[in-house]
Amino acid sequence: MFGLLLAAAIQDLRSGRVPNRWIAAGLAMGLFFQIAEHSVWGVYYFLRNSSFPVILLYLLFQTRVLGAGDIKLFSMIGSILTFEKLLQCMAYSFLAAGAGAILFLAADKKRWEKLSYAANFLLYTLREGKVRPYQPPYAQERFALTVPMLYGTAFAVFFATG
Repeated sequence: MFGLLLAAAIQDLRSGRVPNRWIAAGLAMGLFFQIAEHSVWGVYYFLRNSSFPVILLYLLFQTRVLGAGDIKLFSMIGSILTFEKLLQCMAYSFLAAGAGAILFLAADKKRWEKLSYAANFLLYTLREGKVRPYQPPYAQERFALTVPMLYGTAFAVFFATG
């Protein structure tokens, strides 16, 4: 799994995409592991764990805050791990992404403009109750979430208890 995550992070940094064949390979590996661990019930655990990130993160995809490849990668991770480890992985991945975003923002000369736009977007969404794509008026630098996902998954698997 970590080999696929590392390859996905490198590919995402290079091209901004994660090949679907890698995600499919990881999902197949997850189905195999779940069936080997839980027999026929493994299919249930596979479907539950791999669909949870899609359901949970769909709104972020709709607003274009999160890409489809990121959600598919979380699904692949979930198909291999237990549900509890998936939740830890997602939490640690978003914490790592937040730390990375703070570092990027600290170095950005337009940070106040970007923070102001993000706050206005959030207020509009909450006030109007309408989901619209997040489209800042300036060129947006790409943030490869696959790198924090690699760190978050490694931390959840090797260091987190529970």
